[in-house]
Amino acid sequence: MLLSPEQFSRLSEYAAYSRRKLKDMLSDFQQDGKFYSYLSVDGQTINIDGFRAFLIDYFGADLPSDLVDQLFLSFSKPPIKERRTSLFEDAISTVRAKFTESITGRMGGLNIAGGSGQQTDRSQGSEPQALVCIPEDDVMGPRAPSTDPQEPRIPLKPLICTLSLLEADTPENKLDVVFHVYDSDGNGFLDKSEIDGIIEQMMNVARYQQWDTIELEQIIRQMMVDIDYDNDGIVSFDEWRRGGLTNIPLLVLLGFDTEMKEDGSHVWRLRHFTKPTYCNACCSILVGWGGKQGLSCSLCKYTVHERCVRSAATNCIRTYSSRQQDKLYHHWQDANATAKCVKCKATVGVFQGKGCRWCHNYVHHRCMSALAQECDLGALVHHILPPTHIFPAFLERKTSTSLKNHNFGSHSASLLQAISPSNDCRPLLVLVNPKSGGKQGVKILQKFEYLLNPRQVYDLSKTGPEPGLQLFSTLKNCNILVCGGDGTIGWVLESMDKMTFPHGRPPVAVLPLGTGNDLARCLRWGGGYENENLHKILEQIEKSSLIDMDRWQIKIEITENKSARRASEKGDSPPYSIINNYFSIGVDASIAHRFHVMREKFPEKFNSRMRNKLWYFELGTSETLSSSCKNLHEQIDILCDGESIDLGQDASLEGIALLNIPSIYGGSNLWGRSRKSKGRMPGLFPMKSAEKMQLQTRVQDIGDGLIEAGAINKRSMQMGQIKAGVRGARRLSQCSTVVIQTHKSFPMQIDGEPWMQPPCIIQITHKNQAKMLVAAAPRKRSSWMLLKRQSTNDDN
Repeated sequence: MLLSPEQFSRLSEYAAYSRRKLKDMLSDFQQDGKFYSYLSVDGQTINIDGFRAFLIDYFGADLPSDLVDQLFLSFSKPPIKERRTSLFEDAISTVRAKFTESITGRMGGLNIAGGSGQQTDRSQGSEPQALVCIPEDDVMGPRAPSTDPQEPRIPLKPLICTLSLLEADTPENKLDVVFHVYDSDGNGFLDKSEIDGIIEQMMNVARYQQWDTIELEQIIRQMMVDIDYDNDGIVSFDEWRRGGLTNIPLLVLLGFDTEMKEDGSHVWRLRHFTKPTYCNACCSILVGWGGKQGLSCSLCKYTVHERCVRSAATNCIRTYSSRQQDKLYHHWQDANATAKCVKCKATVGVFQGKGCRWCHNYVHHRCMSALAQECDLGALVHHILPPTHIFPAFLERKTSTSLKNHNFGSHSASLLQAISPSNDCRPLLVLVNPKSGGKQGVKILQKFEYLLNPRQVYDLSKTGPEPGLQLFSTLKNCNILVCGGDGTIGWVLESMDKMTFPHGRPPVAVLPLGTGNDLARCLRWGGGYENENLHKILEQIEKSSLIDMDRWQIKIEITENKSARRASEKGDSPPYSIINNYFSIGVDASIAHRFHVMREKFPEKFNSRMRNKLWYFELGTSETLSSSCKNLHEQIDILCDGESIDLGQDASLEGIALLNIPSIYGGSNLWGRSRKSKGRMPGLFPMKSAEKMQLQTRVQDIGDGLIEAGAINKRSMQMGQIKAGVRGARRLSQCSTVVIQTHKSFPMQIDGEPWMQPPCIIQITHKNQAKMLVAAAPRKRSSWMLLKRQSTNDDN
């Protein structure tokens, strides 16, 4: 296998969203399986048609043809080995290769297949080993596989093993797949050649993850020797599983996240260092084949070589206490890198002092006596929930009917309860969507786990927001930070609606990781996270102010069409029942829906915020040419506060938007600026004209209990002017209730999440208000808008 880094990254993204598990698909390669006909006679290789069919079934969607062709070509190439060999070993390898080539040439005309007259396909660099075990009496029976030796094929084992290592699954299942794939004869044991095949395949994957494979290969080979507990030269399935689950480098390579055990065990992850760093176990410098690398604990930053992980001290932090207490003491670890002493301000050399995990301060050995034993949590004390204020819940809390049937994952928040610190601190609950913002979410998750108490940080893709919200629901004063896009914010707010907060609903801040990030822009948190220092983000949260934001309930009732409804009118389910930002029908929703369909089909093409915006631009241009929502006024009726809205007879009307915040399309103000109010003589203008002029003076406020309705004319000139802030949409109404009836299927969207809706009646009413945090000052390089009533020229 010879994948480029880009191909490996794209394959990793797809594997994370695979529809099926490889463990469940192994039977499809048996004689009655769907992929059996694509295999070679020896069951070792698969052709391009089988490769494509397998990927479609595994991912549940068609992969881009260019990616399929590139992957097939890459898997057909032999792996690159990066082993350091002596001149003697190189000479032996050369002689061995020449000898093998000579023997192969002499045997080329022999009938190896036992009378078939053709040589069976073989994987490159290995003996023929059947992935599928076929009884001898079935070999001569009718077979669908092609025996054409010229047909392009790839070895099946590297393909299955690579996808198994990349997919999101438990380490037990990953180990099971690797074992059964390489157990060629199906006897339940791994011999030396089968073990060598496993090791080499893991080295291929490790190379693309930038591991030092020279050192790792030695570790895994020694592991294979160690797990052969009965020393019989072969590894049984039980030995493989037992040994694999206790080998930390292998578990990290498998992508397994060790959960917090509260027994001093570390949570390891591979890390590359930009400055000289030393191993906490052997005290020697970390040096890797591609740079400084080692296994570092995500919670306490205890760092070791891969080879030293078994001798690592079990001295990781405790994230909660066995009983309620007030004093928190420093958690010291040897300084394995240079830092500044908090007492004397001089440099602390390597292993010349210690660092505290909680306050993140370093101190010389000679200065430790002058430092208080009790930890003050340092500069982030305002945001940290100390482990002394988290302890096991009471028995009746464990068996709460609302929680006992819910799977909360590894955090087990339902078994813990928290109390507020005695000072003026506001502990921060961090909810991270790692799927937002490319790989930014994963990095932010890891950083916050070290800066704060890990019990404050939750991966929404694993646990959802409920465990963290439940733990923080008993605190008197706390804040919530949602790291994700507008959809993630809506998810969290909706989860909060279902919970009870005895001390009041906590306010929510936003770290924008999505594409549009309209709500974050309004709250001054910026249009996107640009790798700023998280300490500065936390400082802004500490200085932020509070605001109430309206939220709207939407109910959709499908209407019966008098004529038989066509199959094409079948729609999707609405993504949300609550509007936080905006709701729209027509041209903009059509663009968003096409974007959504494309992203579901080709996720690797939407892996950055800039690339997403370019796709929006391309889809918007094509929508301008197609005009799929023209003459919208003929197929829609609107009532605002019980009064019918005249949409006019303009054929260019192609969209209706209901706005709760002054930002849409990634920062555009669709409502526009309000005109100044001028006194006019009564009776000089007709009633409707006066009402229309009065509407132009109304300003937008996200907490006034009113929602704004605007009409969108899908012309490139107007859309460009809206984006530039020159003009807004045509104002229709400012009201507290909206009823919309559509007479045909239309694309719709709520907060950027689109769907196709058949003819229906839509009712929108005020639901409640959510407390949100507004940044004290707009973040650098971000656009933001005023929240409270916009000032008009009369306010000068």
